[in-house]
Amino acid sequence: MQDEDYQDTLKDAVRILHDAEIEIFTAMVNVGFKGAYDEISKLHEVGEVLNLEIAMFENTGDANLDTLVKIVKEISRTKHQLININGLDIELEDDIEL
Repeated sequence: MQDEDYQDTLKDAVRILHDAEIEIFTAMVNVGFKGAYDEISKLHEVGEVLNLEIAMFENTGDANLDTLVKIVKEISRTKHQLININGLDIELEDDIEL
């Protein structure tokens, strides 16, 4: 059994991974809306809320988007692996659906 301090440190690591996942997802969206989805981005107002899924950015033919998608997925996989391996009870807001 892991001590409480170790569990807390693992939870901190998961939160950091979660924050990184959100930041990289945002960067991926920004790259996509300046590249592969440039025309779509022109249809929406600045500040308008869009519900985006990572699947929308897969198979676009843009190597940069492919790389960012891969990173987001790997961070998500690692984050959930740490949660599951250690049985962490942790709430994460705005979890990205893969």
